[in-house]
Amino acid sequence: MSKCNFSITFAGSPDGLVNKMRTAIEGQGGMLNGDPFAGTFEVSILGTLSGSYAITGQQINIDIDSKPIFVSCNQIENFLKERLNK
Repeated sequence: MSKCNFSITFAGSPDGLVNKMRTAIEGQGGMLNGDPFAGTFEVSILGTLSGSYAITGQQINIDIDSKPIFVSCNQIENFLKERLNK
């Protein structure tokens, strides 16, 4: 069972979104395995943050499986909403 689950509406193409995610995650020393439909990710930001995503239309559904204990799901969701819609 995931620790956090949320959906974010985005503009642009799924390919563009995944490329943006890959650049950001790999820029932090993490990894993203996936395509414009679904995948998994892991990155160390104040601890390990890992999970999976699925894209349908203009919406990405994100499941966080592991996160630093002192980082809330709300903080992760707000951060991703801001970053993914730039």
